[in-house]
Amino acid sequence: MLLPPLPLRPTRCAWMNRLRCLLAVASATVALAAGRAAAGESWQRTGEEDGVLLETRDVAGAAMPEFRGTTTIPADLYDIAAVLDDLDRYCDWQKRCVKARELARAGELDRHFYTRTGAPWPLHDRDAVLRGRTTGLAEGADVWVRFESVADPRWPPVDGVVRMPLTRGHWRLVRIDGARTRVEFQVQVDPGGIVPAWAARLSARQVPRDTLAGLRRHVPRMIGKYAPFLARWRDKPQPAPDPSL
Repeated sequence: MLLPPLPLRPTRCAWMNRLRCLLAVASATVALAAGRAAAGESWQRTGEEDGVLLETRDVAGAAMPEFRGTTTIPADLYDIAAVLDDLDRYCDWQKRCVKARELARAGELDRHFYTRTGAPWPLHDRDAVLRGRTTGLAEGADVWVRFESVADPRWPPVDGVVRMPLTRGHWRLVRIDGARTRVEFQVQVDPGGIVPAWAARLSARQVPRDTLAGLRRHVPRMIGKYAPFLARWRDKPQPAPDPSL
């Protein structure tokens, strides 16, 4: 029987090559970790309820995770965009919405608005003044409605209501075809005040589910009620649908 050859004693050159290799691996590991930290945590799927795909990801130093919901609504993209454009009627379909109204316009698709969300006892209601900007309506295939809280002395905090330090997110509407639209709702929130861990976890699950499910139920009831908006944005040649969807 042949025995395996005995290992040779590493030379000084071999040790130096091994050291360089270890240093290279360590450097690559540090760079990868830094890249992940810069990009933030990856999204984690938490379930699918009421036709809504639910995802969350942790945000360093935040009391609540960032959350995202995605669903398909059987309606034309512009019919959904018209509902999102009607800020004063948000409480018609958003669960726990106490008040919503447009405050000012910086442009046709650039507005400030106010929202107040009810909270279960013993928590206080939360509110925010936000700036919302819409893009993509002219093209009609991929519409974004981005919003972020702003501090503006024209609209000071309300007594008995916690003004949220941060609300930032977006709606994204992607045309599948003339009768179906993929809708994504993503939000990062700092609710302010004291929020128990159970309430934070519950909100991260309920808010995207209830918001998107409410929108899906509300849109069919509003078909044909936004003629000026549709005449402004929809009544023109449309791009071909995305074949990858």
